[in-house]
Amino acid sequence: MTPACRLVALLALGALAAMPLAKAAPVEIHPAGPVVPVNLLRFELRFDRPQRLPFDVERLKLLDGQGIEIQHALLDVALPDADGRRITVLLDPGRVKTGVGPNLEAGRALKEGATVSLLVAGSDADPSPVQKTWRVTAAVSHPLQPQLWQLGAPRQGSRDALTVDLRTPIGSAGERLIVVVNGRGHRVEGSVTLDDGDATWRFKPARPWATGRHRLVTHPGLEDPAGNRRCAAFEAPIRSVETCEGASLEFTPKPAS
Repeated sequence: MTPACRLVALLALGALAAMPLAKAAPVEIHPAGPVVPVNLLRFELRFDRPQRLPFDVERLKLLDGQGIEIQHALLDVALPDADGRRITVLLDPGRVKTGVGPNLEAGRALKEGATVSLLVAGSDADPSPVQKTWRVTAAVSHPLQPQLWQLGAPRQGSRDALTVDLRTPIGSAGERLIVVVNGRGHRVEGSVTLDDGDATWRFKPARPWATGRHRLVTHPGLEDPAGNRRCAAFEAPIRSVETCEGASLEFTPKPAS
C-alpha cells in the first residue's frame, strides 16, 4: 500500500471512530407488534435497568393519533417484576370490559381503526423518552387457542431451538408461563425469547435434545394482550365450578440426519 493510500485508510478509520454509536432504547414496549386490539388490557415495559419503585405511572401518556392524551385510560398502579426491570401497566379494566359502569360511562380508551401511542418519559438515570405507536384493530374476544399452535420440532442431539408459531401474540410476560417437559416429566432447562411481535415463542435448551416424546406445557394464567385465557375469554368470567387448566402439546425431536 502506498503512503497516500495508507493516509486515506487512516483518515477513514478515524472518521468511523468519531461517528456516534446508535444508542439502544432504554425500554422495550410491548405489545411488540404493529397492531393492538381495541380491547387491549395491558402494556408491558422492559427497562434496561431496575426502576425506582413504586413506579410512577405519571411517566406514561397514552396518546391518540393527533398526539392528544387519552384521559383516564390507565390505572394509576403499576405491577413491577421482582427486579424492577419489567413493569406491567393495565388499561382500566372497567372501561375494557363491556357492560360495566366505566365502560358504559366512558367507553373503551381505544377506538378501532385509529392509531394510538404510548409515550414513556425519561428518568434521571436516562432522560430519553421512548414512544411506540400501533394501529387499533377489532376486539379479540375468544379464549386463547393453544391447540392451533404449530411446533417446529428440533433435531435430536442438537441444541436447535424449538420454535412455536403461536398464530397470535401472547402477553410478553407470558413467555415464562410456557415450559418444555421431557418424557420423565422433568422440566427441560433452557432460555426463552419471544419474536415476531410476541407471536413466536423460541426455546433453546441448555443441553442437547434427548430422544423420545416431549411436551410443551402452559400455565393456566397464560393470557393474550386482551386478557383472554385458554379456559375463558376476558369477557366471559370463569364460573366458580370451572377449573382453569393449561394446555399440553406433544412433540418429538427429529432424528439427526
